[in-house]
Amino acid sequence: MGPWEIHQGDRPVLVPAGQMRVLLASLLVSVGRSVAADTLAERLWPEHMPVHSRATVHTYVARLRRLLGQGVIETTPGGYRLAVPPDRIDLWQFRELMADPGTLRSALALWRGQPFTGVESSWLDREVVPRLREEWFAATERRIDLDLETGNPGALVPELRDLTRQYPTRESLWLRLIDALHRSGRRAEALEAYRRVRTILIDELGIEPGEALQRTHQRVLLDGAATALVTATRQLPHDVAHFSGRAELAHLDALRPVLDGENRRLTHVVAIDGAPGIGKTTLAVHWAHKMASAYPDVQLYLNLRGHGPGEPVSASSAVETLLRGLGVRNDVIPPNVEERAALLRGTLAGRRVLLLLDNARDEDQVRSLLPGGDSLVIVTSRNRLGGLSIRDGAHRVTLGPLQPREALSLLAAAFGPDRVAAERDAATRLVELCDGLPLALAIVAERAQGVGGLTEVVQALVDERVRFDVFGDVSADLTGGGDPHADLWAALSWSYRALGDAAAAMFRKLGLHPAGDIGLDAAAALAGVPVRLARQALAQLVAAHLVREPRPQRYELHDLIHWYATEQAARHDTPAERRAAVGRVMDWYLHTAVHADVHLLPHRRRDFVAPYEPEVTPPRFADAGAAMAWFEREYDTLRAVVSWAATNGWGGHAWRIVTAFSTFFDRRIAWRDAIELHEVAVRAAKAAGELAGEGYVRNALGSMHYLKGDPDAAIKNVRRALDCFRDAGHGRGETMALGNLGLMYADRGDHLAARRYAELALERCEVIGYDRGRALNLDNLGVALSAGGEHDRAIACHHRAEEINREVGDANSEAMNQHHLGKAYTALRRHRDALRAFRRAASTYRRQDNRRLEALVFADAGRTLHRAGHAALARGVWAAALATLKEFNDPHVLRVQEEIAATGL
Repeated sequence: MGPWEIHQGDRPVLVPAGQMRVLLASLLVSVGRSVAADTLAERLWPEHMPVHSRATVHTYVARLRRLLGQGVIETTPGGYRLAVPPDRIDLWQFRELMADPGTLRSALALWRGQPFTGVESSWLDREVVPRLREEWFAATERRIDLDLETGNPGALVPELRDLTRQYPTRESLWLRLIDALHRSGRRAEALEAYRRVRTILIDELGIEPGEALQRTHQRVLLDGAATALVTATRQLPHDVAHFSGRAELAHLDALRPVLDGENRRLTHVVAIDGAPGIGKTTLAVHWAHKMASAYPDVQLYLNLRGHGPGEPVSASSAVETLLRGLGVRNDVIPPNVEERAALLRGTLAGRRVLLLLDNARDEDQVRSLLPGGDSLVIVTSRNRLGGLSIRDGAHRVTLGPLQPREALSLLAAAFGPDRVAAERDAATRLVELCDGLPLALAIVAERAQGVGGLTEVVQALVDERVRFDVFGDVSADLTGGGDPHADLWAALSWSYRALGDAAAAMFRKLGLHPAGDIGLDAAAALAGVPVRLARQALAQLVAAHLVREPRPQRYELHDLIHWYATEQAARHDTPAERRAAVGRVMDWYLHTAVHADVHLLPHRRRDFVAPYEPEVTPPRFADAGAAMAWFEREYDTLRAVVSWAATNGWGGHAWRIVTAFSTFFDRRIAWRDAIELHEVAVRAAKAAGELAGEGYVRNALGSMHYLKGDPDAAIKNVRRALDCFRDAGHGRGETMALGNLGLMYADRGDHLAARRYAELALERCEVIGYDRGRALNLDNLGVALSAGGEHDRAIACHHRAEEINREVGDANSEAMNQHHLGKAYTALRRHRDALRAFRRAASTYRRQDNRRLEALVFADAGRTLHRAGHAALARGVWAAALATLKEFNDPHVLRVQEEIAATGL
């Protein structure tokens, strides 16, 4: 489209450059309407109109008439009118063709470059060209949308890449590029495109991508997760090699028509109950593998530990564990069980899901875990889960001891049918001695592989049973005599005494571990052996059916076997040896957490670890990603370890472990969960009689309450921390608490108290030469001064803190300082400086993957943009902040929403 090019038949007439082209352009965009001479003059000379402007316009019109023909421009009572049919003007042809999807390509073919290229006119640049460009964008994007739906999306990628290079801040083009890449199966490139546009928008405009782009990004992530789930989410434990048929298996198989019938889209629950050791898990796992092909998308397994060592897994924690297993990040998991359950259902929606919940305590533990339609949930429990049948329509199957025929079939699978047939009487007696318990039979069968005939196996087991009758053992300790599991204990004892020394020692030590499962490295620390030897010992225990390996290098014991292992540790290891083993694994968890935290927050002082020196060498981490992955993997175990340690004489380790992974809490865990575990740590520090420990934990609690917007609770906890540090004579801790009180009193509006605390903390840091502390408290003092209206002095403090932070290389403290500096600039209406500071803070938090604090920075940046008159930009920034804060269920959501409502956006 060129306003200087008019076609007279097949010959183009070129209009000279300068004001002639501007005049023609003005008539073109108003074709069919009269334009006053004064209006034309204003468009021709918007800044400096000549003295005789009307006469000059008349002269230009006369020259155009000579060039184009006298009848092209008409004189009207109102001025001048271009007397050209609209279908002769490419702009009007474009608009008519654009109305029909079938002629979109013809419409776009009329465009040749940018509108009015070569015409210098501020009026055109301001009022006409942007509107025409939006029309072109609308047509182009509409044509791309049609091609995406009907054509090959991959063929559009080169064009969209070129368009995004030309218009890098136009989000709608990036949205279509990401969509085209995603539809083409190029998920990694789609995610990279989102990261690129996000960087461009933040660096050039200081804003986050809009809601449409964020939704598209989330869809790519979720669809990518679904793809990953199809290939990777296979959590079912391995099936037994030779499963012995049970009558109950036929009962389960008979349910298949019900599951595959008209109610296919429903959630089906099958509850298997029975006594300990009766084979519930083995049957459930075997049937789950048989059913897996009907539920290929997701297959999940979770041990709810309803009966066994330690506390059962809470419903809330169980949902969280399943979500993390599905790849959902901790930082987007909401705090309460109802919202977590909703997120689980949403994550599994549209997928065919098989969920095996092992060792449930009751119905309430299970109900929040039930997915939506087209799913099969298999639950095992010692209790009859009648509520699941009544409320959730569960099919119940109750297991009893194996029938003689079934038990003999199991022995035949282990020993070989010929051997069992040859010694039928001995095999029958062996079944009686094991009381039909599959667990006991499996252990005996494995142990008996190296023994002569079945008659010898029977005699050995009889001798073992007599030993129990004479000397008691674990049965008396557990039940006070007459133990119904005496046959199992006899089988366990026989199998245990056949272990090598290293495997037996490992078995006893596993009975001392406070959590339900344990990793290979932690098991090596617990046993006090190198990892290589620990792996060998654990492999022997797995082969003997004394330990399960549900996932590679993760181990767990059946709760009955765990009790037996604990008893053996009490019988064969001295109290000093048992305490040393627990101490080693507690030490391993503590110092591994410390080493991981170093990668997340390098400049943090870790005085709290003293005097606990590592007894075993903890693993090293390559980078922050590996450290964060370790926290993610061990989080459930760490929670169980801390809860047990807090009440079993290991309070010193408990509060230190919690303090060691506080950075992980800040970046990944909802405030509610973090606060709950810190309250456990407070009790642990009190139980250990460590005032400084209570000070550290209460100071952390106060910081959490401060960040979640509750200054009163924050001050209460930190004042208590200050008292603890003073009573303990802990100068550094006292200084830390004083500085935090300065920040928190400022947040509450008491600037005099805030300034007093910040100055006192700063003075202490200067006396002891603690540079990082000086920077932190200069930042705190700046916040206090801003609270009192002394913004210029506050800015000076923040700049001094900035210099120190750069010298010591503390990026995290500098991000916080820049955030506060941005607020001070905003108070002085220095909006450009404020946005620059906010951008620096947000960029640092983004590099650290600290999305929560990044969102809080953007909430303040939105306020600054709005005050500066950039309402649309403010809306986009606030939307991005809200999206993240909602993921964390952060209390700041309400405040941001109220501010947006107050602005009328």
